[in-house]
Amino acid sequence: MMRSAWRRRFVLILAGTLVSSAALHAQTQAAPGPESSEGGSAAPAGTSETQAAKDDSSGMLVHHLAADVSVALPSAWQEFDIGSMPPPTAIANYAPPFHLTGILALQNPKQVAMLQFATSSNPLIGHDSNWLDSQMHMPSGSGMSVLDLIFYYFFPPTSTCIEQVLTQDPKATFAPVPAGSSGSDSSSGPVLQVSLACKPPATLAGFFQSQVSGGITFAQTNGGPRAFADIAKFYLGPMERVSIGGMVWFVFEAQRIDPLGPNAGTNFNLAGNLQGAQSDYFWAIGAISPFPWVNDGSRANQSLIHVAYATVGVNGNKHADFMALLQKVQVKGANSAQQ
Repeated sequence: MMRSAWRRRFVLILAGTLVSSAALHAQTQAAPGPESSEGGSAAPAGTSETQAAKDDSSGMLVHHLAADVSVALPSAWQEFDIGSMPPPTAIANYAPPFHLTGILALQNPKQVAMLQFATSSNPLIGHDSNWLDSQMHMPSGSGMSVLDLIFYYFFPPTSTCIEQVLTQDPKATFAPVPAGSSGSDSSSGPVLQVSLACKPPATLAGFFQSQVSGGITFAQTNGGPRAFADIAKFYLGPMERVSIGGMVWFVFEAQRIDPLGPNAGTNFNLAGNLQGAQSDYFWAIGAISPFPWVNDGSRANQSLIHVAYATVGVNGNKHADFMALLQKVQVKGANSAQQ
């Protein structure tokens, strides 16, 4: 009994230390100002960051992200408030190095689809498209893969869930650092880790969250604390570079390999029979042409624009659907770049 009590206390101390360390480091690394704080609130529809959707002449609804980005979509697409700006503070230190400065989130229950627009800082200066291609196709846990972007910024576990699981006596185990994890090498050896499994809510967002990951593991290694998501098996499509309306976009796709079972839809209150379908995720990183790989004095501090899309495909993937959505994105100043 004494040994069991000591073990529980040790596990909680380990998990709490890892989370506290990550949170503290994330706070010190965040850019100043309320918009760039990982722990701040994402701008809901109707605020200065995201203006209320308005009807245009074609009957579509025009949705705005700040004053520079807009998209016209059918009325089936509905804005919703995602709460705090992702990623959650406890795991922000392990996320890709983009500081988000605004988010517009939409969902389409009829199509079983979600869409997210965001602006961010530009950590890609000094690199090139070949570097981005290789990084985005790394395994999850590398800190810069498309699977990391989807997990940390699109469908992360909630801070509330992480806090609740930490109080439920998580079990510590010894295991090697997963391949591809940042900072791991052959000399790291086994690590002490605590895995946290969060039950997703029975919502559309909960469904896509469950399709990405079953939870997150905090680990203490010789090189310091690490955190990595329990990511499902995905096929990663090749990178595409597309030019649309004065914008340059780099597009990435991650398709879940395992098809959906007979209860996937009913467990999350989704309409229609989804059995046999595959969840399909897309991420596009864009900027006004030319893409800012280097500092440009005439366009200093140019933000990057991110478009993320999640849906299910019964008859093949949803690449054409995502490209059609990307065509609708309007960015202030982009058209003048074509001239």
